[in-house]
Amino acid sequence: MSFTPLIDPEIKARYRDFHLISMVVRNAEIDVPDAQALNDTIAAAEQAALRDDAQRDAHHAAWAVAYEAFGTKANRTPCSAAALLKRVRKDGSLPRISPLVDAYNAVSVLYGVPIGGEDLDLYQGSRDF
Repeated sequence: MSFTPLIDPEIKARYRDFHLISMVVRNAEIDVPDAQALNDTIAAAEQAALRDDAQRDAHHAAWAVAYEAFGTKANRTPCSAAALLKRVRKDGSLPRISPLVDAYNAVSVLYGVPIGGEDLDLYQGSRDF
């Protein structure tokens, strides 16, 4: 079986530089052999959230423009990376959910790139995977 995310043709046409990376991991047991390394990465992301970062801010600005083009208010419904950054600045830390989610949230905050995950067993939508 394969999983192929679908991108609306209008999005492809309007945002030719848009890239989507998708992967499916099945029956994975999340093992954190070096929890300190993960904690260090999360701490680095939390510290980075407090600093100005032109590249990260440019990513957020581009997402805001794209969201507004879709008819969404970027300030009301920001991309996940911007929402996480705002949350870290408000609360002082990233939320801890699971090692996998914690790791991709840290990467999202560090680089300003929206990253997300779905539990395909709970996913509702096209089951063509």
